[in-house]
Amino acid sequence: MDATTRLASYGTLAPGRENASQLEGLAGTWRTGTVHGHATTNTRGRWAGYPGFVPDPQGPAITVFIFESPDLPGHWHRLDAFEGAAYERVATMAHTESGPLEVSIYALKADTDG
Repeated sequence: MDATTRLASYGTLAPGRENASQLEGLAGTWRTGTVHGHATTNTRGRWAGYPGFVPDPQGPAITVFIFESPDLPGHWHRLDAFEGAAYERVATMAHTESGPLEVSIYALKADTDG
């Protein structure tokens, strides 16, 4: 498996959070890990107030929930649309107890005006 079958969530898609239902019905497992970057809050447009993440290999470790599912490739289009124009799905490395994993994560776009 690779980044196409893994989603790292730092915000509302994580288990027990307000948009976790977006992943309901998909077969898969959750684990915790960390990614390097900067956690922030989006301040613009209709996405104001939602969590944001800016990848940075030199940044601090941010705790994430990693969903691994063979179903994800069939749902990326829907999830991308749900996340909206303020976010872009990018591949990055996550660190877990069992070693590094390539994951997809929704990063805050720097140039989005909402």
